[in-house]
Amino acid sequence: MIITDMDSKKPLFRLYLLCCLIPLLAIACRAQLIKKPPVKTTNSSESFSINSSVLRVGSTGDYPPLTSFDTLTHQFQGDEIDLALRLGKDLGKKVIFIKTTWKDLDTDLLTSKFDIAIGGISVNAARAKQFNFSVPLLMDRKVAVFRLADRNRFKDFNSIDQPAVRIMENIGGTNEIFAQKHIQRATIHVIPDNQQVFKALSDNNADVMFTDETEAKYQQKKHPELYWITLNDDISPAYAKAMMFNKTDTVLQRKVNEWLKKENK
Repeated sequence: MIITDMDSKKPLFRLYLLCCLIPLLAIACRAQLIKKPPVKTTNSSESFSINSSVLRVGSTGDYPPLTSFDTLTHQFQGDEIDLALRLGKDLGKKVIFIKTTWKDLDTDLLTSKFDIAIGGISVNAARAKQFNFSVPLLMDRKVAVFRLADRNRFKDFNSIDQPAVRIMENIGGTNEIFAQKHIQRATIHVIPDNQQVFKALSDNNADVMFTDETEAKYQQKKHPELYWITLNDDISPAYAKAMMFNKTDTVLQRKVNEWLKKENK
């Protein structure tokens, strides 16, 4: 039998492979044994809302009788402000009110500048895509507000939507959205402050405002020179007003709803 040089080197080659593989196998096994534990994630906004000693409530302060802001005292008041204070007491939290605007309301809530938004907030499909809501606080609908002297001029929506009519709304809220959606011929003017619209109507600097029936009733008592009419259901169906939460704050939403159900008994 002939033994070649290659045959004589086979045992050495096997030994070489074995020496190389053993350390590699040891490293692989050690990597399997030493695994990092899974990271437990928490949602910062929900954790803050539930565990914090305070409840941050955002409101525009320009929707009486539900929310008003006194620029001299920097204090909020109104039906839904009182509701928020009772809620905070029930949850064992100090309520801090944070001023926002209709234009900034959604962004401020999304960026967790406050935990709950209140004060005449309408439930609609666009908001429901981004936020959760409490059970309804009240049902409302859009109406038209104008000077009492024009009650024979404005009988219905068609008589309002005419080229010579000046519509005025506050920026960023559902009033502006309603006007932009339905008005075809009248002129729409948009201003920053909701309360200034009623002054513009009284001073004959605007003709008509679309707002919620709740606000219209309140403003007519405050300004007897104003008048309002309901609109057809196909233009102005009823909708709910509610507290608004971030989608992640489901525990807070549940606690609020449980409290509201007890409050309404």
